[in-house]
Amino acid sequence: MSTKQPMAERSATQIVADEFMIARAKILELAATLDRIERASGSVDDSKNMQLLVQGMHILIDDQVEKAKRVQLLMSRDYDPNWQNLMSITKKGG
Repeated sequence: MSTKQPMAERSATQIVADEFMIARAKILELAATLDRIERASGSVDDSKNMQLLVQGMHILIDDQVEKAKRVQLLMSRDYDPNWQNLMSITKKGG
């Protein structure tokens, strides 16, 4: 049984205390990825994916709210009403 309080009831200090190690691990993982990219041959200057990662990191350190939502929107494809056909997904029972 979890002893964590619902998020709305936790203070900012408590959230940092509760989630520090998880966030730390994710930052280290990202840093290791960036180190591997720097050591690898070739260039990512024209890589759309690398540009998205950099833009996402800028969102993480800016002073605006809703960081998760903004990163998700940045990394998401535009909506296509024909997405099921594009992904070869068929509706069940139809």
